[in-house]
Amino acid sequence: MVDYRLRHDGALDELYEPLWRLSIRLFDEEKALLRSKKVRRLHLIRHGGASFINSHHTFSRLQHTLGVFALTAYFEPDNRSLRAAALLHDIGHAPFSHTLESLEGVDHHPWTREAVFSEEIVNILSEANIDSAQVMDYIDGLQRSLLRNKDGILHADHLDSWVRSAYVGGYMSISPGELLKQINYRDGHLRFTLEAGKRITELIWEEARMHASPANIGVNVMMRKLVRRLIINDQLEVTRLPTMTDAEIEQLLYSSGETKEEYDKLLMESWRIRVTQEKPAVAAETTILNKLYLSLPLIGDVSIVETSLDIPATMEELKQMIGTYYVWWE
Repeated sequence: MVDYRLRHDGALDELYEPLWRLSIRLFDEEKALLRSKKVRRLHLIRHGGASFINSHHTFSRLQHTLGVFALTAYFEPDNRSLRAAALLHDIGHAPFSHTLESLEGVDHHPWTREAVFSEEIVNILSEANIDSAQVMDYIDGLQRSLLRNKDGILHADHLDSWVRSAYVGGYMSISPGELLKQINYRDGHLRFTLEAGKRITELIWEEARMHASPANIGVNVMMRKLVRRLIINDQLEVTRLPTMTDAEIEQLLYSSGETKEEYDKLLMESWRIRVTQEKPAVAAETTILNKLYLSLPLIGDVSIVETSLDIPATMEELKQMIGTYYVWWE
């Protein structure tokens, strides 16, 4: 019997990634990683956090992970350590991805390290003679690769995020497959044609504006406030978060008398949330947008910044959106 090719639970010998339209033959350790609890959990975590409430950003963190993995396997098919790193690079995320990051004790970076060096994952990697420390160096960007770098240059992790968001949002001006034809890989960096670089830069601007929009900030701040209330009321331990799913948090929010009513309002009346950078006269939640992801593509050997005077000006304009925001119910 022929199975369904879109399966991503490690049941098949081949993974088909539908965004990039890549078919990747899986090594045994990759099938084992896809079957592991730590990787499977990512399909139960929304990549865009609470933005699933009021936008089309409903895809899972596993779908993004598999996009990054497919790009990695496409450009470096024989680097099994890097391929494993691509599958594992997000396994430390809490439910709702980055939504809960500013809560005390919530940090996906050490949680990712703990997960990579957990018995479950180390045993899988050891069977394939893959060094967990090297995998972690790839994830941290200490070892430059197309997965991550510390050079401020666009890498596969962000590339998949920007393209996936644009595809879901309906503002991709070229298919991901056609875009892929205009990318090559050399010396640890993805390199784009000028046309492709310009298209990607527009996606980076769009993603930054989305992150700083009332639509994104409002629902994520209100979700974080409700989860904080669960923690304060001893209904949730922060140390449990790296093993939990979105659904488990939602179940807690619905089962608590302290949060049920407002969580229901958040799901059904998100249009009533107000967001401003000016302190309002009413009681409001405060949040700080402290960074935007503005790593830019290489055009050959130089940054696309060097090809246009408009790019630095746009970057400065976007950086003005960094700062304190106030959020409250109408």
